Amino acid sequence: MRLRQKTLSGVKWTSISAVVTTIIQLAQVSILTRFLLPSDFGLMAIVMVVIGFSQAFLDMGISNAIIYKQEITGQQLSTLYWMNVITGVLLFLIIAAISPFIASFYSEPRISHLLILVGLTFLIQPFGQQFLVLLQKELRFKEAGIIDISSKTASLIVSTWFAVLHYGVLALVYGTLAAVAVQSLMLVSQGLREHKPHLVFHVSEVREFIGFGMYQMGERIVNYFNSQIDVLLVGKLLGSSPLGVYSVAKQLVLKPSLIVNPVVTKVAFPALSKVQQDTSMLRAVFLKTVNYLSSTNFPIYALIVVLSPQIVHILFGPRWAAAIPILQILSIFGAIRSTMNPVGSLLLAKGRAKLAFYWNLGLLLFVPGAIALTCQFGLVAVSWGMVAVMTSLIVPSWFFLVKSTSGAGLWEYLKQIATPLFISVIIASVSYFFCGLTQDLTGKFITAGVAALATMALLNYVFNREYVVALLEMIGLQRSRSVGGSLS
Repeated sequence: MRLRQKTLSGVKWTSISAVVTTIIQLAQVSILTRFLLPSDFGLMAIVMVVIGFSQAFLDMGISNAIIYKQEITGQQLSTLYWMNVITGVLLFLIIAAISPFIASFYSEPRISHLLILVGLTFLIQPFGQQFLVLLQKELRFKEAGIIDISSKTASLIVSTWFAVLHYGVLALVYGTLAAVAVQSLMLVSQGLREHKPHLVFHVSEVREFIGFGMYQMGERIVNYFNSQIDVLLVGKLLGSSPLGVYSVAKQLVLKPSLIVNPVVTKVAFPALSKVQQDTSMLRAVFLKTVNYLSSTNFPIYALIVVLSPQIVHILFGPRWAAAIPILQILSIFGAIRSTMNPVGSLLLAKGRAKLAFYWNLGLLLFVPGAIALTCQFGLVAVSWGMVAVMTSLIVPSWFFLVKSTSGAGLWEYLKQIATPLFISVIIASVSYFFCGLTQDLTGKFITAGVAALATMALLNYVFNREYVVALLEMIGLQRSRSVGGSLS
């Protein structure tokens, strides 16, 4: 199968997986907010930040090194597999050791027990991790998608069951453990039929992977810290209940990009890696990726801004009304953030993990201070602070990251964002007008949604037709253009 066809197939199956899993997760949050308190979600947010931070160490950046390197031996894969397992055990022991100190920092004794429980994922996840990476490397996103859907379904069932039984925050913990267990079991079952790790451990054979992975791991650690510093500081300075409101709103805001972006970036990284030596092709694919993501994400976020009161009422219930302005402001943050993801795929495809690391290290100079300052004025100020930080990074990220690796000019890059932004502003205005024509809750969603889709289709056809063509190709309504082996 040509690269373009494999890529479009990967996009299709990743899309299906992303949509289905997001529906499952939204249903899960909607159910759990009826049984759990904002403080429960606040506690879990703190726990998951610590766990997420630790996840960056789990494979030491080796997963992306496996995708990047086109030739790899069975012995190298076996050594890397057991390195993951050993690292997982060490991380669990470290989490167990530091959990009392983290609980003391937040003055929440329950955090210690919760961290140890969720930390069990480090003893489970490494056994299936490499098998997932190999599926992604070969663009086999159908199998990966089925596994992802199954794990999220398990989480929904388990967390709902324990929430109904009034287990409180433990319902979230058990749901997380169920998802990791099901995912690892299915990956191991699938993976062992194709690659069985041998009992070998030759570090000398994987030095190249470790060298690539160290910068990638460092970049992940610093990047994760930058992306979650708001959660850490809100939890410390404002408390677990405000953090619960903020984290639920932020999770919801990130859902659209978690549907759309992985659909493109998971496929884009291995695809970009295959054309890494052709700079003109690399630049063209990257710019199209930015355009496709912006053209899909921006209208969704525009609708969220318009329909935030209705979304919060339906999903979370009236006691979560404080999340409405947070959701509206963070939607702007989410839209801007969604345009940054392809830059990571571009850097990895060019083997520039070191550059990504130094970029994120540089962000530490001002991101924490900006968020800490806004925390003094409440959640709304924090939300606007996040928007300001993300907006200020657009041009610097182009200059230091995009231009240096692909040669794309500033206007060439910004045009991929500007056209979808123009279209989305009009979509928001039209949707707001039609939403005001009815007081019925269901009617608001229907009228706003239909108006948004019609406006989006018309304006993209006029101003952004290539996006429409790519969308029709992906869903099979138009034959793929016969460009041998290319993505353009």
